[in-house]
Amino acid sequence: MNTAHKQSREESGHVADRRAVRRLPLHWHVSLKHATHVLSSQTENLSSRGFRCIVAEPLAAGDSFACVLRSPLRFDLPLTQALRCEASVIWASALGDGRFGIGCRIDDYAVIT
Repeated sequence: MNTAHKQSREESGHVADRRAVRRLPLHWHVSLKHATHVLSSQTENLSSRGFRCIVAEPLAAGDSFACVLRSPLRFDLPLTQALRCEASVIWASALGDGRFGIGCRIDDYAVIT
């Protein structure tokens, strides 16, 4: 997108999404191993570079953790596939109901079955 077009969109109140890749509204189970405990959640959205989820305990931007992302179970497949990831919190936000939204970057991953 050229700069003039970007500026005109921003001036008109339409701010462009700055993500380099599209996020999809996929709801995969995620287990985050942070410090000495595991947090369970579900992704709100997912891309090749990261995900957003809601957790019960606060994490801070910059925190790194290991996690496992599991695709929803499909009964027509003999094995459930998953991704084992190393990830980092990019942003965190209190939701007002005692939970926390976090945006995470996937730093490395491997497919597991």
